[in-house]
Amino acid sequence: MKLEKLLSVVIEKKVTSNLNPEIKGVVYDPLRVKPGFLYVAINIYTQLNKIELPDGHPFVNDAIKAGASAVLLQRDLPVPDDVVKIVVPNSRLALALISSEFYGHPSQKFKLIGITGTNGKTTTAHIIESILVQNYRTGLIGTLYYKINGKIYKSKDTTPEPPDLQKIFTNMNEQKCDYCVMEVSSHGIDFNRVAGLKYVLGVWTNFTQDHLDWHKTMNNYRNTKLRWFANLEPNKTVIINVDDPSVKCFIDAARAKKITYGIKNSADVTARNIKLGGDGTVFTLITPVGEIDVQAKLRGKFNLYNMVCAAAAAHTQGISLEKIKSGLEGEIIVAGRFQSVNQGQDFTVIVDYAHTPDGLLKVLNAARSMNPERIITVFGCGGDRDPSKRPKMGAIVKELSDIAIITDDNPRTEDPEEIMDQIVTAFKDRVNNDYKVIHDRHEAIQHAIDIAKTNDLILIAGKGHENTQTLRDRTIHFNDYEVANEILEKRRENYSRK
Repeated sequence: MKLEKLLSVVIEKKVTSNLNPEIKGVVYDPLRVKPGFLYVAINIYTQLNKIELPDGHPFVNDAIKAGASAVLLQRDLPVPDDVVKIVVPNSRLALALISSEFYGHPSQKFKLIGITGTNGKTTTAHIIESILVQNYRTGLIGTLYYKINGKIYKSKDTTPEPPDLQKIFTNMNEQKCDYCVMEVSSHGIDFNRVAGLKYVLGVWTNFTQDHLDWHKTMNNYRNTKLRWFANLEPNKTVIINVDDPSVKCFIDAARAKKITYGIKNSADVTARNIKLGGDGTVFTLITPVGEIDVQAKLRGKFNLYNMVCAAAAAHTQGISLEKIKSGLEGEIIVAGRFQSVNQGQDFTVIVDYAHTPDGLLKVLNAARSMNPERIITVFGCGGDRDPSKRPKMGAIVKELSDIAIITDDNPRTEDPEEIMDQIVTAFKDRVNNDYKVIHDRHEAIQHAIDIAKTNDLILIAGKGHENTQTLRDRTIHFNDYEVANEILEKRRENYSRK
C-alpha cells in the first residue's frame, strides 16, 4: 500500500518528504523492520512487565539501517533524505489507525464483541464463545491466548499491539469467522491498542481496585474504562452489570442501547432459584424472551455473574434460550480460573488468578459455599504493583480462611520481605499457627498439601494461568497448577506403594 494512502487515516501529521513509497509492512519493533517497512516509534510497555523497549525513538536509526522506507515519530528527530519522516502528536494512536488501514479493516468483516471490567473478562469471554460456537465460527482474544475456531495460539498481551491485533483479525477472516470475542484491558484502552475498532457489542463486568501502579487513582482507572464505553456508537449495544456500585457512571457514559444484567437488582437478564454447590451451579435464567433452567458445571457466585452476563450478550445476538442453555452447561475450562487440581486426594485443591481484593473475596466466598472443613489459602502480592491492596488482601484472607500461607508472587524488583510485611499487617492479632510466611512458592504449595486433611480446601491464588515467576534478577518457569499437580501425583504414588 502506498504511504500516502496509509497516512490518509491520520488527521494531524507533518510529513517532511514528497516521496510516496510502497509500504510492505507496519511495525513498532525495530527488530522486525524489513526493507520497505514503516517503523512507528512508540513506548513499548505491557502490563505483564515484558518490557521490550522503554522508548522506540532511540532505535530509529536501527530501523532505517534495517531498510525502513518511512518512520513515524512522536518526537522530531533527524533522518536521511531518502527516508520519509512523519511526526504526529500521538504515535500510538497513529499506529492503531494505520495498522487497521494497512490490513484492510479486517475486524469490520465479522461481528466484534468487546469485554472490559476488572474481573471476569477471561471467563465471560470463554462462556460467550461456548454459546456462539454452536452456530458460528468464532475467534477469541484474551489474557491466556487467542483462539480461532477452537485452535489455540500463543499471545503476549491481553489486548495485543495494533499490528499484531490486525494480523490476528486477518487470520480470523481467512478462516471465515463470524464473531470475535475479545478482552479489552485498561492498558489496551490507554495505549490506543483498540482505537478505531468497531464493536457490535460492548460488555462491562465490574469495576474494582487494580492497576493503580499505572493509573495512580481509581478515578483515572474508571475514566479509562468509561472512555472506551462512551465510544461505542448509539446503534450498537452495551451490557451493564447493575449490581456493581459504579453502575451509574457506566450507564451515564454509554451512548449505545443498554441491556442490564444482575442478581440483586432489577435487570433485563437475571437468575432466580439459585443453588451454588461444589459440583456446579443450578439456576433459572430470566430474559426478556423467556426463562429456562440451567445446570452449569462452573462454580461460585462470581461465575454465576459471568454466566448471566454471557447470556445477556448472547440474547442481544438473537441466540435462542436453548442454545444459551447448552453453551452455559458445556465443559468450560479456563486455565487458572477456579481450576481444580485432582489426583484422587480426599481434599480439594483450586488454582485461581485472583490478584485483587475483590477477586480474592469472590473466590474465597465461592470456596466457602462448597462447605469445606477448612480453607487453606496460599497467596501473595506482586512487586512493583499497587502496594495499597496488600493489607486489604491480607484482611480478606484472614477473615475467610482458616489457615493462610503467605508466599512470593512475582516480587520483581521489590524486596519480598517488604511485600510480606505489608500483607502481614492484617494478621497482627492472629496466632502463629493460623498463618505462615514461606517465600519459596513451591515450598508454600507443598506445605499446604502436607497439612491438608479430609474435606479441606486449598486455594492457591494470585498467579492462575501464569507460567513464570519474576524475581529481581531472573524469570523462572513456574505454574501453580503444574506444581500442585506434580506434588499431588507424587503423594498418590507414595501412598500406592505403602
